Amino acid sequence: MRGNLFPLLIALVVLVLPGAVLAQGEEATEVDSTTVAEGDSTATDSTATDSIAVEVEEEAVIAADTTGTDEVEEETEEELEKGGFFSAFAKFFREGGPAMPFILFFFAVGLVIFIERLIFLFGIASAKPEALMAKIASLIRRGSIEGAIAATSEERSPLSKIIEAALRNYKGSERDIQNAVDEMALAELPRINARIGYLGMLANVSTMVGLLGTIFGLIAAFAAVAAADPEQKGVLLANGISMAMNTTAFGLIAAIPMLIAHSVLTAKADGLVDDIDRYSVMVMNMLAQARREA
Repeated sequence: MRGNLFPLLIALVVLVLPGAVLAQGEEATEVDSTTVAEGDSTATDSTATDSIAVEVEEEAVIAADTTGTDEVEEETEEELEKGGFFSAFAKFFREGGPAMPFILFFFAVGLVIFIERLIFLFGIASAKPEALMAKIASLIRRGSIEGAIAATSEERSPLSKIIEAALRNYKGSERDIQNAVDEMALAELPRINARIGYLGMLANVSTMVGLLGTIFGLIAAFAAVAAADPEQKGVLLANGISMAMNTTAFGLIAAIPMLIAHSVLTAKADGLVDDIDRYSVMVMNMLAQARREA
């Protein structure tokens, strides 16, 4: 905010200071001429006195205008500072043009997907496989298959459901157990990877929409230079460049977090799938050994 105020103060000084200097020079000239003509005539004295009075009044008006301008600028600065981040973001969003609402929508959708996947992958689906497998292995060695089934049914993670499907087919052949595990895996694995790919897509689309807004801003800027009135060229050119830069920046601001979120969630999902492959095979081997011992 202070950066915007500084050029205004410089412009104010450039416009007002020469006027004040010229007024002071004219006042000094009038005083000198009054001194020279003091012995000539009374009419000349009265004319000089009137001129000095007029110059003093003009200086007072200029000073009052300058004071009023300074007060308005101080009030504007205080209002902007009170607005803080939201006021700055509103100005940034408004100057970005028609592409900004689309980027904001894509970012909001990506944020919702990220929160939902974060809760599922790091909460519901993130069982402690080592502790679960140690408990199940102990129950299988003791011959308590029903106890192992009860232990897995208490969990809601995909891994526990797949292991439960293997345990429920304990009395069948190895082929039957494998089929049960594969069937449950086909139902649970899509839940792990669901909607993660949309984050990458939304990140790319946000970047593309930001670049499209940049093109629109540059088109508006060049059109202003080519067809606008000379007095309006500067304003329209600045608005076009502002639109181009703001949309590019906002597109990247939306895309970068979504790409990071996509990478984090993908790594977590891959880890869960690896755990399912590893521990499902481990349970099948334990069941096969338990049947041979029985």
